Amino acid sequence: MDHEDTKDHFLTVYDQYGDDIFRFCILKVSTREVAQDITQEVFTRFWQQLRGGTAVGNDRALLYTIARNLVIDWYRKRKEQSLDMLTEEGFEFASADQGSIEQHAQMREVLDVIQGLDEPSREALTLRFVEGLSPKDIAAISGESANAVSVRINRALKKVQDHLHIHD
Repeated sequence: MDHEDTKDHFLTVYDQYGDDIFRFCILKVSTREVAQDITQEVFTRFWQQLRGGTAVGNDRALLYTIARNLVIDWYRKRKEQSLDMLTEEGFEFASADQGSIEQHAQMREVLDVIQGLDEPSREALTLRFVEGLSPKDIAAISGESANAVSVRINRALKKVQDHLHIHD
């Protein structure tokens, strides 16, 4: 791939996944600025991979793997902190009518239950239902089999449903 092709590929991938990677990062870290910094670093490293001639089989999986590793590194540097600082630091829902207040309370309850899950389960649910990744893509990111990821997602959903008393 020549320089122009590499540049075009990078820009296409950035346009396609930039917002998704940012959303993934902001769900994992405490502030918008940190999420922006991590997202920038993800794409810097992705660019370095492309410029270095590394053949990338699955751009999306590579981006999420880089993002996941950078978030882990960030938390190691910051020591232990709560993952729900997003709401504590001012993330607000715009409307204050009765319906949205109830919806916010229900959403908060679901998020609290999800936060109580182990990290692999929490991450699998986030990647599957927030980011819309398939179990196969999640497997490529986590290094597990697609079957193991599917089992983890199903078990995590069952735990959430049991805690919220939601039964089919």
